[in-house]
Amino acid sequence: LPYTVRDERARLSLMLPIDEPIQSLTAERATQLFRASSERTSRNGRPLSADSLYFLLKTAKRFATWCIERGYLTNNPFAKIRKVGRLATGKLQLTADEARRFLDTALQMAAEGNANAVAVALQLSLGLRSSEVLARRVRDLDEGGTVLLITSGKTVNARRRPEVPDFLRPHLLKLAAGQPGDAFLFGTTPSGGQRLTGSLIRQVHQVCERAGVPKVCAHSLRGLHATLALRQGVSSQAVAGALGHASFAVRARHYA
Repeated sequence: LPYTVRDERARLSLMLPIDEPIQSLTAERATQLFRASSERTSRNGRPLSADSLYFLLKTAKRFATWCIERGYLTNNPFAKIRKVGRLATGKLQLTADEARRFLDTALQMAAEGNANAVAVALQLSLGLRSSEVLARRVRDLDEGGTVLLITSGKTVNARRRPEVPDFLRPHLLKLAAGQPGDAFLFGTTPSGGQRLTGSLIRQVHQVCERAGVPKVCAHSLRGLHATLALRQGVSSQAVAGALGHASFAVRARHYA
């Protein structure tokens, strides 16, 4: 998918120097580049986590495999590099009270005309991936704004029709008003393409700061949605379906 290509390219740019030829990417050079990446810091000034480094390494291995298939490389220079550190299980989540403050603040910002605040409120309320939120077009807001069509996504189970909460419906209808059906609901980049997920990450941090709650990542809102639903008695299979998973096992492994 176009946004997958864009995101992979953005991640690779954190590690691979664009001014070096592909053929110079030996196993030794790949190790040097990965070690240099492990010394980078994240947006919050902290060292990259083991999860982030592992994700970056997997992206580099996929890219090298792609190069081999096209004859640019004869072997994968990242093949023998192993992940560093211990991977975390799940992401930091807000408590129920913090989630209420987060949502109230997001809705306040939405009332002020902040479209990104509507997007993160929607992400928390429906458990959507950032890419699923930003890929929505005006025509996906169906049945008078009561249903949001998720037509495709990361997995074959991503297609679903979640109901839009009443408190979000007016905000979504306002964003859609006067827009053609194929327009992106939450706007576009300056070049006219789908907006980057980084815009939601920044918005989540802004809402957290204004609400006075711990700063979390945008993707943690998806896990928080599942956690709160389970606490309210929603069945595990229903939660899996809402997240676009085939079974609850995926949710338990990645969000618990």
